[in-house]
Amino acid sequence: MIRAFRPSFRLLMARSSVVAMLAVLVGAACESSDPMESSDPIESPAVAVDAPAPAFATVSYTGLPYGPIGLWSSATSVEWGPAPFTGTQNYTDANGVVTQISTARSKKQRLILAMTGGLSTRYTTNGKFDMTKWKNKLNTFNTSTIRNAIAAGVADGTIIGNQLIDEPETPRWGGTVSKAVIDQMATYAKKMFPSLPMGINIGPPAYSKWRTSEHFQVLDYVLYQYNYYVTSGNIAAWRDGALASAKRDGVTPAFSLNIMNGGVQDRTGTWDCAGTGGKGTRYPNCRMTADQVKNWGKAIGVAGCAMQMWRYDDVFMSKSANQDAFRSVASLLASKPRRSCRRP
Repeated sequence: MIRAFRPSFRLLMARSSVVAMLAVLVGAACESSDPMESSDPIESPAVAVDAPAPAFATVSYTGLPYGPIGLWSSATSVEWGPAPFTGTQNYTDANGVVTQISTARSKKQRLILAMTGGLSTRYTTNGKFDMTKWKNKLNTFNTSTIRNAIAAGVADGTIIGNQLIDEPETPRWGGTVSKAVIDQMATYAKKMFPSLPMGINIGPPAYSKWRTSEHFQVLDYVLYQYNYYVTSGNIAAWRDGALASAKRDGVTPAFSLNIMNGGVQDRTGTWDCAGTGGKGTRYPNCRMTADQVKNWGKAIGVAGCAMQMWRYDDVFMSKSANQDAFRSVASLLASKPRRSCRRP
């Protein structure tokens, strides 16, 4: 769903209001049914787990955040707009996170951090999730400056949450990450950032089928992503299934559309994706149409704490019909009450 990438962008601007720059990184990682006890232990950061969460400050953020994953090209600039987008998830590095938080605040943009993002191989050993590697990466953020900046960002609404791992249900994590392991990751991260909502991203097929006998006890939110093929376009049925899964797990739902690979598939043999939003990134996937982006975005966006799209693409964003769809979804979500991604 959300992989590390850096496509080459052409910096096209197809409407009056917008500009931005450069290229994108996004990532995620994790999987293992034990917390990898065979790895060398890492001393937990000396921060109280039960520290009180800062309350929302009086700020200008309203509505539900909405935007494509990977909108930021650097800690100080975005690829496009950012209007009408108001929030996005990006790979986050310790060297730039404080600057990015400050810049996002100045642009009235909201952030989902991905502090342990990037290629899954950064966090695996012999094909299986390695908790030690994951902790080592997270520990690079354990400074007073970063902790204070993140606490302030959560308090005033600039920061929505932090992705701990992307698609833990997939084989690339070695098949060993359980919900208990993810709770251990969330607990570890909350020792550094007690007020920061911790979440994961789940791929389309696993939205209501992954480890159903297990339940989260610590994790705050799950971002569920939709592809047409899962329910043949029945977005309401998929949304209701995801909401039921979130309720069983005691987490707050967030949602995403796979705009690049989540349209009607083309298995005709020519793979030209005629009548769709264009060819996807791999066979037989096609991009979503503008109507799908608009109608499906509205159907699921209002039901979660945030609405995302995988992923930023300059060609897709430049199409006027898609821009109209983005504005329509953004307008609806801006009218809804702000909602925290913290555990209910």
